[in-house]
Amino acid sequence: MTSSVGRRILIKLCRSSLSPRIIATRFSSIAVEEDAKNVIPASQPGKIQAALLKDFSSSLVIENLEPPKNVQANEVLIDVHYCALNTSDALLSKNLYTFEPKLPTILGYEVVGKLVEVGTEAEKNGYKIGDQVVALNKEKYGGLAEKCLAEIGDIWKVPSVIDSIDAVSILDNYITALIALERKVSIDENDMILINVGISGISLAAIDLATNVYRAKVIGVCATEDGADLARKKGAFASLKYKDKKLLKQIKEIAAERDIQVIFDDVDGEYFKKVLDCLCHEGRVIIAGTATTMTNAHSEVQQGSFSVTGFNLTEYRKKKPDEYRQAGDEVLQFLEEGLITPSCLLIVGLHKVNDALRFVSESKSPGKVVIDIRNKEADAVKVTK
Repeated sequence: MTSSVGRRILIKLCRSSLSPRIIATRFSSIAVEEDAKNVIPASQPGKIQAALLKDFSSSLVIENLEPPKNVQANEVLIDVHYCALNTSDALLSKNLYTFEPKLPTILGYEVVGKLVEVGTEAEKNGYKIGDQVVALNKEKYGGLAEKCLAEIGDIWKVPSVIDSIDAVSILDNYITALIALERKVSIDENDMILINVGISGISLAAIDLATNVYRAKVIGVCATEDGADLARKKGAFASLKYKDKKLLKQIKEIAAERDIQVIFDDVDGEYFKKVLDCLCHEGRVIIAGTATTMTNAHSEVQQGSFSVTGFNLTEYRKKKPDEYRQAGDEVLQFLEEGLITPSCLLIVGLHKVNDALRFVSESKSPGKVVIDIRNKEADAVKVTK
């Protein structure tokens, strides 16, 4: 099933959810029959616990597994502390993403933890046992487990001053936004940018980077008041809701005599056409997260004198691995310097991962939900910083 179809299904789910303002420190206690059948086993010496996807029509199952073995020369083995969930994990669990995973499989690709085994090439690249690293494991996945493998091209050392929750919440969204803004549309200081705030979190990262690193002027356009609040907190000097009847007029009044040089759209893309009229002559449009939305905008692009670029981080990693790694270095440097702040909504224990996946599917808020792999029974706690 295509990503655009999966995206539409996810958006439909989001529209039926409660406002993110009602997020509690615990998940709903509504009983789910299939979860009641999933008895969580006690930990066993010499084995690791993992959340296993065995069937697309069922919840993840907690099982005791043999730990990964045979670490290759270019690999490391990570003792996982936290794993961030993404919308792609929710879609993969229902077979609604761009590819069909081979079952059984372990979801989760953003992880932070300590190295417990290091391959020979990894050692030559300066990694050693005990290093705290963050991994963007978009090829291997496997993060919802006590230990997971990662290739050296997908890991970064975490500076000691960076909190583990911040580290696990930042790389995917911020590397995507950074490359899109810096290398695809080349924004400059004081450029006027309009950013559509969708549900993936990439758009919030773009606001954070555009305002606090590049010093551009950002207008955020959001689906909810909560999203608008988050956009303002990230630095947008104006933030509007899609449902405003005079949206285009408001945008043009806010921009005043300034031209809007860039429109940034993440994988939501629902209101893409609605705001195209705000773009200046020979402006730039970047669709980050997936390029499939470009097909929806094709007829509009033919009529407008502007350029449209799609950007997908997974493909970029394959074609330009050095620039991909450099972007990760820059993101962590910006975080270490206090220029940017990732958005994390909730932290919850591994044994409540199915509640977390449902929350990711139903929430309209783009902040991360993080799974605590070590504190497996932990109730969901709202992150307030």
